[in-house]
Amino acid sequence: MSHSDTELTFIGLSLAQSMLPELPVTPEIPRTTPQGVRLVKLPRSAMRTHAVRLLKEQGGMCPLCRKPIDLSIKGEGVIDHDHDSGRIRGLLHRSCNACEGKVSNAAARWGAKSSKYADIVPYLEALVGYLKQEPSQFIYPMHKTPDEKRDASLKKKREAAAALRARRELARQARLKGANE
Repeated sequence: MSHSDTELTFIGLSLAQSMLPELPVTPEIPRTTPQGVRLVKLPRSAMRTHAVRLLKEQGGMCPLCRKPIDLSIKGEGVIDHDHDSGRIRGLLHRSCNACEGKVSNAAARWGAKSSKYADIVPYLEALVGYLKQEPSQFIYPMHKTPDEKRDASLKKKREAAAALRARRELARQARLKGANE
């Protein structure tokens, strides 16, 4: 079979193999997953088309914040990918993508103690479960309840008012002393 006879399906288009540049097979970019999913590396020129397709598949919404993504706004939608495998996960708002990256990096450094998604995801799942559980009846000693915050604010205002009255009284006494001399 010659190259001109071989057809490839490439992002929904049928292209003759001779029209595509030869891509070296490297251990970093396997051609299929262990589950048999065929992997295709997108060219940069196909990113916009793929973003539109992802947005349609996602119902026009960001999968993280569940709010609409408007691709007519430059830079609002970005294609998110797994940094371990390079595989595309979805289209996110730029801010949601930044948050995902910061959370993953923070979890990798301080929580999971590993930068592998296989370690980060279980840690984050455990963190969410931990945050959802009912806390104990004990209150942390440095925590201020709303009543304590209000009382502290009122005390601060009373002290500031007393200090202002004291400064005014000292100024009045200084004026009286200067007038008597």
